[in-house]
Parts: sequence; C-alpha cells; structure tokens
Amino acid sequence: MKRYRRVRKAPQPDLVDLHVHSSASDGAISPAAVVRHAAEVGLKAVSITDHDTVVGVAEAVAAGAECGVEVIAGVEISAEFEPGACHILGYFIDCNDAALGEVLAEARDSRKFRNEKILERLNRLGLAMTMDEVAGRVKDGVVTRGHFAAVMVAKGYVKSWDDAFDRYLGRDRPAFVPRPHVTPETAIETVRRAGGLAVLAHPRQIGFSPRETDAYIEKLAAAGLDGVETASPDHTVNLGRRYKAAAERLGLVETGGTDWHGRDDGGIHLGLGRGSMAIHYTLVERMKARLAKRNSS
Repeated sequence: MKRYRRVRKAPQPDLVDLHVHSSASDGAISPAAVVRHAAEVGLKAVSITDHDTVVGVAEAVAAGAECGVEVIAGVEISAEFEPGACHILGYFIDCNDAALGEVLAEARDSRKFRNEKILERLNRLGLAMTMDEVAGRVKDGVVTRGHFAAVMVAKGYVKSWDDAFDRYLGRDRPAFVPRPHVTPETAIETVRRAGGLAVLAHPRQIGFSPRETDAYIEKLAAAGLDGVETASPDHTVNLGRRYKAAAERLGLVETGGTDWHGRDDGGIHLGLGRGSMAIHYTLVERMKARLAKRNSS
C-alpha cells in the first residue's frame, strides 16, 4: 500500500476515526487504501464519510473484513440554511435506502451545476484548466472543490490545498459559487429514516459566534439531531469544551474525527489529528447503544 511520509502509530489499541474521506469524493486515496492505512496506524474502527455519496462504503467494508478494522457505514451531507451552511454526518446508515439515495443524487446534481460555474470563474481569473482535468481525478465518485484545489496545486497556481480555498474557493472568495442544498433538517430526517445517527460535523465551520452556535445546535437537536462532533482538528480546546457542554446539556452523543483526506500537506494524521487526538472505541459503543434504544422504543 501507499506509504505516507508522516505515519504515526496509535498509542492505544482502541482508537477510532469517524470522519474520513476517500477518493469517492475529495480524498486522495481509495476507500480500501484508507482502511488499510487505518490498520497500519492501529485503529480499531473507522468511518468513510464521503461528501454526498456512499459509493465507497462497500469497498471499505470489504477491506475492513480483510485487515481487521471495523468500518462504520457513513456519509457527509452538505446542507444549507439562511444565512449559512453546515455538514450533517450520517452513521450506521442503510446505504441502499431509497430516500437517502434520492437526497444524495440531488446533492450531486447540484454539485455538477456548481462545478461548471466554478470552472468558468477560475478561467476568467486566469487559472487555465478544463473539467476533464478536474474530473479526471475522480474514478466513480463526486467532484468537489477539493479536486479543483488539487489541479491548482499541480499547475502551480497555489501553494497548497488550503491556499486554494483561502484565495479562490472558500466562501466569499472570487471563485466561490453557492449551490442548492438540502436543509439541515431534511438531512437529519433522511439519515434517521435510513436507520442512522445524524451528527453535526465541525460546528466551528458554521461561521456563527459561540453563542449563536449553541442556539443553532439546540435548534437542530429539536429537529432530531443525535450528536455533535466535539473532537476535531478544526476546533480549539475552548471550542471543543463548549461543544461538549452543549452535547451534555442536550443529551446528544459526542463524536469525533480528523476529517482526514489522505494528503501529506495538511498536517493531519489519520486517527490522531495533529498528533494528540484520542477517540476511543467506547464512543462507538455509545453510538450503538443510542441506536439500539431508539429501535427498541
């Protein structure tokens, strides 16, 4: 398998990573390679949570069976509300659920329209590239802004993936294009109807003040949200504590993950974040218990 310049072994045998991307969306390596790397790191469980697609889950599950890593079926659904956007993670979902498939297909269709507009804007800004160059980085998955960023890095237009977002692709940047999304409430309902747990990913990225974020988490909890991603390299220590307090106050499960994309340039390590993250398998057990309680009621 591919070797990474900065492989770090898990310091405990029961660590997990519940927010990981593969080449089925904007990750750098295949779902099977992600799982094999999780085994190399020493993780007990991992969840492939690709953007608006579950196409990589079956491959990941098969790889997990071979190398002894539990793979939790997951997805990350892009959602939008006035005046912002958020991502809803789905765990333990039925990937064959028809309603889930329809929502994900709608999200992918809106991405296609958006991608064409992003390409037009980048070309007008003097960054010459074609859709074939961008889509050629995806085998059977979803084209995202991350694929534009990869082409921009390869052509020397930007120094890194993060630089591409900071200068061109991020919200309010010159090549940013909003797109129709499902609402967070619809995403939550869809995940739950597909038998899964609905979790708010990296709350900091909503862009609200801490107090506004607390209120918004409470609103989503009333709509059926099951959990909040409290452990993430995206959070400061203080924000992590605040999200943890919100989860405890609202009776939500606390989850965590690295949002790993398989790149060496982000400073993020699978399972360990920036080096100190430690999410234990007891979290997975709590998630399973929450589902079992729901199914028995």
